Amino acid sequence: MKRVIFITGLAVSILILLSSHVMAQGGKIQMGKLKIIPGLTLQGVHDDNIYLGNGNNDTTELEESDWITHVMPALGFNYSFPERGSLFLGYAGDLAYYSDYDDNDWQTHKGIFNLIYEAPGGIIFGINNLYTDAEDPYSTENEYKLGIPLTERWNNDLKTKLGYNFGNRFQILAFYNFYKQDYDLEVDYTQDYDVNEFGVGFQMRLLPKTWGFLRYYSGKRDYFTHPAGTGVTDANDSDFDWNRVNAGLTWDTGAKLSGELNLGYQWKEYDNPTDVNGDKYEDKDTWIAATSITYIATPTTTLALSITRALRERYSNTNEYFEDTGIGINLAQVIMTKFTLTVGGAYNSNDYNLPSNKSREDDNYRANLSFDYMIQDWLTAGVGYRYKKKDSNYEENEYTDNQFMISLSAVY
Repeated sequence: MKRVIFITGLAVSILILLSSHVMAQGGKIQMGKLKIIPGLTLQGVHDDNIYLGNGNNDTTELEESDWITHVMPALGFNYSFPERGSLFLGYAGDLAYYSDYDDNDWQTHKGIFNLIYEAPGGIIFGINNLYTDAEDPYSTENEYKLGIPLTERWNNDLKTKLGYNFGNRFQILAFYNFYKQDYDLEVDYTQDYDVNEFGVGFQMRLLPKTWGFLRYYSGKRDYFTHPAGTGVTDANDSDFDWNRVNAGLTWDTGAKLSGELNLGYQWKEYDNPTDVNGDKYEDKDTWIAATSITYIATPTTTLALSITRALRERYSNTNEYFEDTGIGINLAQVIMTKFTLTVGGAYNSNDYNLPSNKSREDDNYRANLSFDYMIQDWLTAGVGYRYKKKDSNYEENEYTDNQFMISLSAVY
């Protein structure tokens, strides 16, 4: 059975809960410069196609519906360094329970560490670390076993920076990033890798709260385990190096715009000439994007825009990858102070490089609509709808999915 479940929404909601929503509405428990922020969200989801089948007579493509209950606890600690930065420690969990297909029950736990500090002399220091212990069906960016619960794994994303601020007009920065992904079962070892990335950057203030930046990165991905009996070794796996240049705009805290306008170009080169099947690895140069911008148009109207472009490696034992290009937009409108209407949509195109040289192209469409009511400043109830559709020239990958949700969220 192709067990695929809607990846967008719930997987991201945990991080949203700990970041913007928690920090904006929570923090009533305060001891000096320390805020303690507990949160709990209860959500019910009716999904009319939990396996994302396309409804043909193949038993792997059946359409099944179910009611899924999510229990999402969260706890954050925020310590402020006035006019210098902050330290944030947080936990978020998502425990999912299926009404009929309870063998699919899963859970995910996340730990967050975020430190940003600017010393009086101009030195800038930052650490951002996200640790995830998961057995959920959301998979990772390359959609490996997407939708299969109880695929146990953990991953850790570490981002650091060290720099100097010259009179609040220019900044020079050095970056080090480390990413690791580790699956529990040997059958999944084609997904185990670690990444080391180094970078340097320059930022210049263009407007009172707007910076222009230019950054250069060099990195390497190493697949550190291989399934036994497959013939995959360090001499034929898909280890690769890259160099990339990124440029764009970023904004100070408190500006109407936040996030980054981030576009660039990447040069990717494999360590080995061919994979275990003798298929040639294809070095790739292409444009990339990691843009995520939020615009507070008015105190009651917020717009969000995302633009993504990346190469997604599929496995360590094949030369297969896909180009992932997408755009999304979201509008949040506060109505009569206590009601919030949110409307959004997104499109992604996945262009695969298959070893068989037979092209595969997927078009992914997503839409969301929600209506929330603030019962108290710490308690919100909501209803929502999410839609997802995939069109593909491989018919077995096509599906349509509808989800209807009710939720109650408390952040104190």
